[in-house]
Amino acid sequence: MGNALAHRSGRFVLLRELAPGDLDRAAEMWGDSGAMRYLTADPMSRQMAKDTIERAAHSAASAQRRSYHLGIAQHDDNTLIGSVAVNLEGRSSASVHSFVLHPQARNLSLAGAEAAQLTAAFCFQELGLHRFWCMCREDNTRARRLYLSLGIQQQGLFREVDFKEGRWHNHLIFDWLAPHWESRRKPPAQRQTRDTVAIQTNRLLRP
Repeated sequence: MGNALAHRSGRFVLLRELAPGDLDRAAEMWGDSGAMRYLTADPMSRQMAKDTIERAAHSAASAQRRSYHLGIAQHDDNTLIGSVAVNLEGRSSASVHSFVLHPQARNLSLAGAEAAQLTAAFCFQELGLHRFWCMCREDNTRARRLYLSLGIQQQGLFREVDFKEGRWHNHLIFDWLAPHWESRRKPPAQRQTRDTVAIQTNRLLRP
């Protein structure tokens, strides 16, 4: 794994390292209570945003890198519209968290879906991981629908993880395994479920 630098390109967005020039947009995004609503962290001040970008740069320069706080940028002009963090756990797993998008990003839903796909590709291809897991707040229906649509499987529940808006909130646990991700990358004609394989095998065994 080492200190791989992130750069994944999609149709709408890029997944890349955060840079000092991202500060203005990052401060707007991380300081926005709506954008940060479903995160366990509170909105950041500009100084906190600056510190976060500096920590990301320090981590990127580490020879034994274990964390990746990455920027999500518009494909056409490289403007920062979001961020996501990947923290390595052991040799084959990672937690993906702090996924946030700028409320004024273009094509917000499409950008979010593609950013999630690029993050998965980075985890499985660049980092060579077998598994990553993530959480979303139980009432964050948009994130939940997105994860399920991508094939990320819901595995459990963390109760009363954070206190916001005057009450405690539960968080849902999701994970994705590399073999499942690889199978979903194939064209539909190349996919075979276990049931399909079993049916074909039974037909071959018939007298």
